[in-house]
Amino acid sequence: MVHYNKNERYIKYLCHFHFDQDFFECHEILEEQWKLELNHQYKKVWLGLIRLSVVLYHYRRRNFTGAKKLFRHVITFSNDSNLLEMAGINPLRFQQIISDFQLNLQNETEFHPFALPINDQELIERYQNQKENYSSFTADLINKHSTRDRTDVISERLKQLELRRNI
Repeated sequence: MVHYNKNERYIKYLCHFHFDQDFFECHEILEEQWKLELNHQYKKVWLGLIRLSVVLYHYRRRNFTGAKKLFRHVITFSNDSNLLEMAGINPLRFQQIISDFQLNLQNETEFHPFALPINDQELIERYQNQKENYSSFTADLINKHSTRDRTDVISERLKQLELRRNI
């Protein structure tokens, strides 16, 4: 098991989360880690952070229905101090951010990004040292899902559907 502050995928997630706010890419990066992760608890950490980035992606696109549906999982994640600490996130500060975010989401107010309250100095330094490799947020990231090649995703869905039919 790789400790979170040495995990290159997590570092990339944090860079995208904080520097260019490419929440779609955040999802893609940690999904790979989640698939490969052998530690059951860390699978929960990665899944919580994946869901958070998906909620933010939907919210910024003003897809409030999609964001609200998935947000209940983010609340559950935010209430698990152990998982947050495993990610180097300050639980109390994160819970406050999520509480404020929930109110904004319920009221469908304008999207405002936030920083994750990382409390591990080594982790902060590792992702901050890569800042020059990332750009700032650009509007084309809002609908990024519509520009990617989804052939592999569609093919996997069809494969899974066929497997379920044969059971």
